[in-house]
Amino acid sequence: MALVIFNLKTYSESFQRNALQLLQACQDAKTEHQLILCPSHLDAGWVASERKKSKPLLFAQHADANGFGAFTGSVPLESLKALGFEGTLLNHSERKLPHAQIKATVVAAQELGLKTVVCADSVEEAKKVSAFGPWAVAIEPPELIGSGVSVSNAQPDLVKAGVAAIKAVDRKVLAMVGAGVSTRNDFHLSIKLGADGVLLASAFAKSKHPDKWLEEFLG
Repeated sequence: MALVIFNLKTYSESFQRNALQLLQACQDAKTEHQLILCPSHLDAGWVASERKKSKPLLFAQHADANGFGAFTGSVPLESLKALGFEGTLLNHSERKLPHAQIKATVVAAQELGLKTVVCADSVEEAKKVSAFGPWAVAIEPPELIGSGVSVSNAQPDLVKAGVAAIKAVDRKVLAMVGAGVSTRNDFHLSIKLGADGVLLASAFAKSKHPDKWLEEFLG
C-alpha cells in the first residue's frame, strides 16, 4: 500500500462545490492505497462535514503551533483536530517555514495525535526535517512543481537519494516524492524507486472528471 496525497491548493477548479466533487471521487475510489486530501483552509470545515467515510484522510495545507487565541491569520492545530482532520502539510515550497517553526509544529501535532507531512526542496533539507520526527517527508524540487514533468522521470537519482537520506535519519519516517507527478506511470515509477508514496496537485485538482482520472491513476 502506498500513500497518495492530493493537495488542492487554492485553484478555482478545487474550490467549494468542486472540492466536494474531488472528495466524492476519493471516497468512491476502489483502491488499497491510502488517499489523503488537502482542501483549502476556506473549504476545510465544509469538506470535513461532508466526509461520509473514514477515507480519504483529511490534511490541512499548513498549520500553526500557536494554539487558539489572538493570532490573526493563523491555522491552529487544535482547530484542525476539532474539525476531524488527521494531519497537515508543512513547509511546502509555496509556504516555506523556518526550521525551528517546523520542529515546533511537528512536536505540537504529535501531542495532539495529528500527523505531519513535511515538504523538502532538496535532499539536504529532507535530512534536516526528518530529524524532527514527522510522519512523512516529501521531497519536491521546486522547479518541477506544476510542470507536468515528473520528478520520478526527470530526476530518478534524486528520488533514490532522497529516500535513502530520509531512511538513514529515521526509518519510521515515510519517504514521499512530488513535483510534476500526473500519471499512473509517474506514480508507479516513484514507488519502484523506493518512495512510500506521492504528493501531487494540479493533475487531480483540475481534472474535469476526477472519478475517471483517479481510476486511471490508481489502476
